[in-house]
Amino acid sequence: MIKLEHVSKTFERDGISFKAVDDVSLEIKKGEIFGIIGFSGAGKSTLVRCINLLEIPDKGSVVSVDGLNLTALSPKDLRDARAGIGMIFQHFNLMPSRTVLENVIYPLSHKGIKKEEQKKRALELLRRVDLESKANSYPSELSGGQKQRVAIARALASSPKVLLCDEATSALDPQTTHEILGLLKELNAELGITIVIITHEMAVVKDICSRVAVLENGHLVEQGSTFEVFANPRENITQNFVKAASNLSKAEHLSSDYPLICDLKPGEKFVRLSYRGPGVSEPLISLMTHRFNVTMNILYADVELVNNSPIGGTVGILSGRYEDVENALIYIAGKNVNVEVLKNG
Repeated sequence: MIKLEHVSKTFERDGISFKAVDDVSLEIKKGEIFGIIGFSGAGKSTLVRCINLLEIPDKGSVVSVDGLNLTALSPKDLRDARAGIGMIFQHFNLMPSRTVLENVIYPLSHKGIKKEEQKKRALELLRRVDLESKANSYPSELSGGQKQRVAIARALASSPKVLLCDEATSALDPQTTHEILGLLKELNAELGITIVIITHEMAVVKDICSRVAVLENGHLVEQGSTFEVFANPRENITQNFVKAASNLSKAEHLSSDYPLICDLKPGEKFVRLSYRGPGVSEPLISLMTHRFNVTMNILYADVELVNNSPIGGTVGILSGRYEDVENALIYIAGKNVNVEVLKNG
């Protein structure tokens, strides 16, 4: 478990003080993948650097997975403790003048390990991230995804119990991002390593994290399981993140951008139906249209898995007699479906 208690960090710039992190408390369970999300300037990177004390908090304490209060350690003991915390970054931070193998060996070079053992360990790690064939290449010869795989191998060289990922996929294309997240999932499952993901992309959190915390202006504004936060966002900032990650948000633009699509006849309703959990497996729209003698012209739908549970919805135009349409919406709302009437005919 990683435990942050009332952590704050203040910086000064041009004589002006500002709190990058303000009284944040959270717990990260041992062996889980935990997401910290926020827009630029929210304090995410500062917070993650407080976890390994690359930034020393002004207030509060940080307890590591070994139960050590890092904020109370001597400089020497803190250096030793940091060996158990690996870190990867958005721009990889590889040494361009060294080969891939030499980059991975570097963290081992000051630990009194024989050179043959260093090389053996580094090659094992490159094999794990599927880059053994690039051992003698230089970073400039690699793609962005390959560079990040090297960075992950290097971070694992000291056999850390925690891996901090600071915007580790932000510089990558969607396909490569998916591959890197898949690799992190494998490492979490095989090694039991605790992974903390810092990102501004809800899609990344949705894909890999079991729980998530949302930061805004240095404050922790919301946290919980990824499914609950994604399905029932309480704060405006979280709602904005969720909308950005879902195709259902397109409905707001249909009326203005494509008026002919939403040219409703009297009595018709342009609706968005959002549902989550077990109810999504029922043929709700089919049941609704048959039971109440209404029709639904489905413009698009979006259903996906978050933590192995379905979540999504449908956007379309509901037609029928006024009473039947109203009763149909009451019925489907009673099935754990959020009903939004975006436009009336």
